[in-house]
Amino acid sequence: MSRVKLSEFRAKKLMLGDAYAGIRVGKELQQLPKKGRWVAKVDQGIKKRAIQGLVALDKQSDTLEKVLAGWKRKGFSQFLIEPFVRHVATDERYLSLERMRDGLRLLYAAEGGVDVEAHPEKIETMIIRESNDLSWIAQRTAISEGFLASLYETFERNHVAFLEINPLVVKDNEVHVLDAAVLVDSAGEYFVRGAWSEDDLVLPPVAHPAERAVERIAKTSSASFRLSVLNPDGALFFLLSGGGGSIVIADQAQLAGGGEEIGNYGEYSGGPSREETYLYAKEVVALALASKKRKKALVIAGGIANFTDVEKTFLGIIDALTEVSEKLRKQHLRVFVRRGGPNEHKGLVLMREFLEREGLLGSVYGSDAIITQAIDDAIHYAL
Repeated sequence: MSRVKLSEFRAKKLMLGDAYAGIRVGKELQQLPKKGRWVAKVDQGIKKRAIQGLVALDKQSDTLEKVLAGWKRKGFSQFLIEPFVRHVATDERYLSLERMRDGLRLLYAAEGGVDVEAHPEKIETMIIRESNDLSWIAQRTAISEGFLASLYETFERNHVAFLEINPLVVKDNEVHVLDAAVLVDSAGEYFVRGAWSEDDLVLPPVAHPAERAVERIAKTSSASFRLSVLNPDGALFFLLSGGGGSIVIADQAQLAGGGEEIGNYGEYSGGPSREETYLYAKEVVALALASKKRKKALVIAGGIANFTDVEKTFLGIIDALTEVSEKLRKQHLRVFVRRGGPNEHKGLVLMREFLEREGLLGSVYGSDAIITQAIDDAIHYAL
């Protein structure tokens, strides 16, 4: 069996049936709702959509076309529009079902949302071996037995392998599925009688050449390298270190209104060598140069490293910048830095001296500055 992902629209349609009020919108923008407040999303299986500026919350009907047109210009073609559910964070829960050898494993957390993975101790595990188990699970989770029974039936009837709802909002005794993901058995299409089809599958996007290059670097290194190209014509490009710090910085860009201008996302960590960092930085710098924006910012930032050598990795980044420094100046690109860790002082001095000499200096901070300082400066300059 091969697990394949359904679009969020189809996943919710399976769960909720005719009660689901979402609207699927394709590349050609058809008739949009005339009234109400809505949530718009890119529905192409992309993770961390909010961080990337691919979710728009609480939008009036007359603004939806502009939002979707902006995403369409970035190359996206499948969208989802849903009624906005006003709620507070304490209404959010987490729920998932996965087919296991001894039954369906249900994971539940009374506190859902984007931070659920940061608190694994709050997630409860239950096993559903038969439909009679739903009664005690409903009592334990305070989710209606009727809703759990509907999910159980959906799972069994549609050859579902994995189902996740995060957040699941319970408000005024009503259950709202705000965000959902469903993986199905690819061999099950013949048996589901049109409940889902090949047209509902989310296929992985064609990788950008820079993404493929970084994959090759990662395969031959003990360090970690990741890169996702988001907006080739963005104004903000990231050389981030460490997964946690990277998320914080990208979040800040989104909160400060720069989400749609993020050109790339990713991170390097695990003590890469100077040469490996050079190869990685070279790909990111090339993305920045290819952008058509009039002013651009390169943000070199992250948390305080435990063992990744700041001086060594900065030398690799400087090597990459040196090769194209004249082009970067002509394109009005500035570099903004916030970094800490082993050999922090030496690395920061080297970086500041290089950026000043080459006319690329935006700002340089060490671990005494807050982690978001560099991205705040970059947004002020480029946007």
